Amino acid sequence: MNEKKILWIIVFNLVIIISEVVFGLISNSFALIADALHNTGDVIAIVITYVALRLGSRTSTFKYTFGFLRAEMMAAFVNTLFLYVTMLVMIYVSIQRFFNPEIIEPLYMITVGSVAVIANGISAYLLNNMGVSSCSSHSHEHNHSHSHSHDNEDANIKSAYLHMLSDALISFGVIVAGIFIYFFKIYYIDSILTIVFSVYILFHSYGLLKKSFLSLMDINITSIKEKELDDIILQDSRVIEYNDLHISKPSSKYNFISFHLVVNDDLEHINEIEELKNKIIHELEHYSFNHILIVVDNKDKIKNNKLCTL
Repeated sequence: MNEKKILWIIVFNLVIIISEVVFGLISNSFALIADALHNTGDVIAIVITYVALRLGSRTSTFKYTFGFLRAEMMAAFVNTLFLYVTMLVMIYVSIQRFFNPEIIEPLYMITVGSVAVIANGISAYLLNNMGVSSCSSHSHEHNHSHSHSHDNEDANIKSAYLHMLSDALISFGVIVAGIFIYFFKIYYIDSILTIVFSVYILFHSYGLLKKSFLSLMDINITSIKEKELDDIILQDSRVIEYNDLHISKPSSKYNFISFHLVVNDDLEHINEIEELKNKIIHELEHYSFNHILIVVDNKDKIKNNKLCTL
């Protein structure tokens, strides 16, 4: 059912994009084109969500051992980087147009802006019904890792929902600008609005650009702190140290961690080792780690350095 709703949202936003580009060129309004580019970025993000839902049930293969986990962050980085370049160009051209205003047809701005407000409103409504407010409704009886996966899903939907609301507000701004141009012939307001929209989009997109870049670089962007990890792993006196640590976040829903656990000779039986590992895994799941790899070594593997040394 969610997949069908997402398809409708994509259709509504494609209508907005095509309308704003065509009538933005006809009316000579850069504000419409800037809004169209912003909507294009949102459509790509929604398409990624749709593809993730479609591919989520597929298993890994011998060739694709991680599946397509990084596709989300790769697409997000490329899309946001393209958006940044485009918005900077829009700002440059708008500054030139501010000092040399061109005649703009405001009726197109008002009409297309109204269509965009309606389409974005419907999209926000559909996303809202997909569980935006359901984060707090989960039972506390569910295990911690299970509830975290739901929280991640709800957070993604809520993010898209807020995007649609912000798009509706930007489109409403286009309508207001069109009204000012129609009654007062203040053509430079289109340039001002384009610059404001572009700066807003740059500011709003920075977090995703940074997050996707750091994810692709395998930099630790999870919520856990070094001291918290030390407290979890080293709380048992039989643990001497841990080393070869790797932490990564390949997608918005997955947190990976792997390390070698060096234990003393008191752990002689496999059951004791498994019990110790399971205790650590359980604690790590509280930090939303859902892919945990622990290799147990004896004292001969002491390195006195928790990080991986290549």
